[in-house]
Amino acid sequence: MTDPIDIKTKKIIPSKGSQFQKSLVLESLEENILSHWDTWGKFQQEWASRAYKSFKDFDKYLVLIYLIKNNWQTLGDKFQYLSMDEFYDSDTVTIDKINLIQISNDLNIPKETIRRKVNELQNADILKRQGKTIVFNRKGIDTQKPDDMIEILSSFIDKKSKMLRGHEWFGEDLPKDNIKRFIKKYFTIIWLRFFRMQIPFIIRHRDAFGDLETWVVWGNIALSHQYHLAKAAEKNLLTSPVTFKNYYTTVTGVNILRGINASSIADISQIPRATVIRKLKWLVDQNCIKKNKNLEYQMKKGGNLNKKVSDNFLLNQQAVAEFLCDFFDLMKNSAFKL
Repeated sequence: MTDPIDIKTKKIIPSKGSQFQKSLVLESLEENILSHWDTWGKFQQEWASRAYKSFKDFDKYLVLIYLIKNNWQTLGDKFQYLSMDEFYDSDTVTIDKINLIQISNDLNIPKETIRRKVNELQNADILKRQGKTIVFNRKGIDTQKPDDMIEILSSFIDKKSKMLRGHEWFGEDLPKDNIKRFIKKYFTIIWLRFFRMQIPFIIRHRDAFGDLETWVVWGNIALSHQYHLAKAAEKNLLTSPVTFKNYYTTVTGVNILRGINASSIADISQIPRATVIRKLKWLVDQNCIKKNKNLEYQMKKGGNLNKKVSDNFLLNQQAVAEFLCDFFDLMKNSAFKL
């Protein structure tokens, strides 16, 4: 990350100290992989539940946040930022020079699907297309206001701050309340960086699973399995250390008795039970999950889909480490103050 910019005065402000190294943060995440994946998985579970609740349509929500991210990128390019209160006090938000082909290419979603989702957002009075310009009204702006997610992201960062505090290069951990206040004060700066991590993460899983509903269904099974993996580790039942490279081989190789049923997945994800059952059947056919005698679903070793997810795992954790480095650099080493 370059030296922070005081984008209200357009002057470069030298950082107080050296930047955090992604490799060191990544190494610490791997050393604490079971606790880290538990907090990361629960964070994504909460994000997905709230995203689905907005429209009952993940692709539509993905288009929405992609467009908002472009607005924040434009602000940054102009050396400007807004606090959370300032941004959500806006009557309109304008995204200039955007076209469907660009959105389609960036999100890896067919152009006609993008056209349909944008039209649905327009029909719902979320946005208005004016040539190559898209304008969000107050309803559209408030639709993705992340009140709950700021609390959840602050908790996630707080846990990682406490995890890193034992390292000399990190220093003291950051109080959760200060993290939350910092995010709100420099909202478009922080949330832009969050979306730079989150949107590619979502795209990778959409590409692997075919749609995001299937990913969420699978993710609830994986999180349930992760809980039992952590219990096995506590009882010293694991035969070798867990690393980023062997995580999925290890997690699917642990013999557990319990899983999670379709009704629980539907309740947690807010996806209709009939849809959940249909996605579960597809995942069983892909040989990446299995159903036990209690009608609970569990992870299963092998299968091409599990290999795709495993291949993405390190990419995802590298992105998490980069986001954390950016955030901690801004809060600890820059001139942006509370």
